Amino acid sequence: MKIKRRAFMGMAGASAISLGVQGETLTASPQQPPMASNISPPLVELNKIPFLYGREYFVLRSGRAKAAFQVDRADLGPAFTHMLFDVENPWQSERKVRAFNFDMETGFASTALQVELGGFAFTAFGEQTESNWVNTGGIPSVEVVWWAGGVKVTERIAALAGVEAFLETIHLDGSGLAGDDAVSLKLFLPHGQMRASGPVLVQSSEKYGSGLAVVGDAKVQADEGEGSLTIGPFTVGPGKTASVEVLRFFQIPPRGVDALVDQAHSLTGATKINHQKTKAAWDASSALITKDKTLQDIFDKARFGLPGLIGDDGTMDAGIFQYGRQWVRDTSNSALGALHAGHFELAKGALTRVLTDLVSDEGAAAIASEYVKPDQEELDQMGELLHVLKSYRDWTGDESLVREHRVKLLAMIERPMLPIFRDETGMVHNRREYWERTFDDAYELIYQTYLVRGLWDAIELAPLLNAEDRVERWKKEANRTLHAMLSHPTRALVSDGHLIKRRNVTGEISDLIPTGHGRHPDIPLRTEKNNRLNPDSSAALPIALGLVDPQSPLARKTLEDLERLWNSRWFGGGYERYNSSSQQDTPGPWPFASCFILRGLHDAGMFDRSRRVLEWLNSVQGGRTGFWFEEIPVLRSNTKYCGIIPWTSGEVALFAVRHVLGVHFEGARIVIRPALYPHSPPVSADLRFRKGRLRLRIEGSGKVSSADLDGKKLAHRSDGSVILPANFTSGSVSIRTS
Repeated sequence: MKIKRRAFMGMAGASAISLGVQGETLTASPQQPPMASNISPPLVELNKIPFLYGREYFVLRSGRAKAAFQVDRADLGPAFTHMLFDVENPWQSERKVRAFNFDMETGFASTALQVELGGFAFTAFGEQTESNWVNTGGIPSVEVVWWAGGVKVTERIAALAGVEAFLETIHLDGSGLAGDDAVSLKLFLPHGQMRASGPVLVQSSEKYGSGLAVVGDAKVQADEGEGSLTIGPFTVGPGKTASVEVLRFFQIPPRGVDALVDQAHSLTGATKINHQKTKAAWDASSALITKDKTLQDIFDKARFGLPGLIGDDGTMDAGIFQYGRQWVRDTSNSALGALHAGHFELAKGALTRVLTDLVSDEGAAAIASEYVKPDQEELDQMGELLHVLKSYRDWTGDESLVREHRVKLLAMIERPMLPIFRDETGMVHNRREYWERTFDDAYELIYQTYLVRGLWDAIELAPLLNAEDRVERWKKEANRTLHAMLSHPTRALVSDGHLIKRRNVTGEISDLIPTGHGRHPDIPLRTEKNNRLNPDSSAALPIALGLVDPQSPLARKTLEDLERLWNSRWFGGGYERYNSSSQQDTPGPWPFASCFILRGLHDAGMFDRSRRVLEWLNSVQGGRTGFWFEEIPVLRSNTKYCGIIPWTSGEVALFAVRHVLGVHFEGARIVIRPALYPHSPPVSADLRFRKGRLRLRIEGSGKVSSADLDGKKLAHRSDGSVILPANFTSGSVSIRTS
């Protein structure tokens, strides 16, 4: 999980900022803090861009305070900065400049820690900065390590549970010094009304308030005029280290400087209690333990990151720095991952938000926080929401969401089967395709897939919906749609033995589309004469969702066809979301689309390819921190619109639990069918299940030879699966393999 910031040359601005600034510049105002005095307008513009080669993010949240910590590889000023948003306002995080603490002249430079040594002000330097997640005492923290001269600086930041505060531990190691020396730390607050009170400095503005408070008895000097807090000096040297804890805290909305000072004293007096509450919250989530480092790392990064991306009230920006809005599908799939990571409360908040604000009384699902005309509706969204609601009921035992929103859910289930969307084939059709382009009226594979999946899950939830009288009709309609999708004589979404993306209602395969659309002059849709839709990564989802037998020739040939999307026009790995020739944006690999294919490959037992995708997801830019970009641009850098997508984190958590560990449900009963990678070491998991725990140990890869629950033998079925008793509430399952 560790990221090394390698030497970086040849990029614009790579040598524009020196490692430190001269001591005489240390008297700057809050609007122009020392390390920001050399930040030129071009460098501020580069810092506004979401995607830059080597740039990574960590997103932490405490209450409504959501901070995106930026780690840069290029020398564009301080390499470690952060921007602050209100998680309940997704529009705000659409652009970096909307952050509370953005400065038009200096960007986010004032948020960097400054280390003063010998009259020189050091900040983290991109070429010599390492960043990674660490799990300290059961609490995940962002750790950044860099050098201030001969002093090794470690910043470790954790989000405290629910109190709008982050606890930062700063450790100074003087092992690089030739002898003892004095070191001081300096932190700044952005613009606002300032107030100092002992080891506390706060600022309040119209939209938010923030503060710094030093925990412990270190020497502190607050400067209201400069807006700074100086800690130290500390004596460090060979064999001498020093540490200090600092609380960064916030008020959204602000309540004034007096309230901030009170908040500071309350937080410092309850540091131990807040630490215990935070640990308890993380202890309640699910965990996976294995010496398979890739699997361990990628699951941890997903479960560590999801709480930063979804608010307690269910608000979720579907693409930070990109969209600023919500979709039913994005939130549903992110919530599905949160469930499998053990974040039940997070999932409930997200689903409550969807059912309350993003589904109409008529059963329509919102797209980008708005409702659209029927021929533009995304007809997969019903199935995605019903699928996660079924999973939510199974994992948590909580039936309230389905019962309370029964009327709206019934309207949603029935909506795709209205004549306006569905014809005599039993399939749904309209002009909107899965990736939100508009074509001729046609049947979209993923829409049929989620209509069937949604009806199957609705049947399971029928007693809670008081809809037992609809079960037989729903079964009939699901079978009708699935049969037409796979076997209709003239409209089936199968060709040459593999699944296809789309077929027009007139019968021809929708593949070659008109050239000439799109905003940019260099995109394939404008520069190339042949623009094709197939293959499309969504073709893997009928396999991953159980509509197509993963061992069938149809599945195998479909997955072979999808291999054309791997390294389509680049060399670094990953799958394109669809044929690059029809891109109306820059081509490049898409992490969450790659997850679709990953799931299909794994279920099909194509473990070499599955492993290749997993390794790529774990090491690609964005994946190295666990905050995946929607895409990795490869031709024209889509830096202004390439955001962080919560959905990918959800896919990763889902993959680890459902597809690798093999934990899923038949009805309301847990079934375990392990599918570890060949030669895998043992894997253990501590999964949150309702009010108890499912503690699982799988000996290694291979066929299941025996299994037991709390020492009592469990029978395993012919397909290698183990089904737990209907009355299972908590316990330990051991699975031995041969």
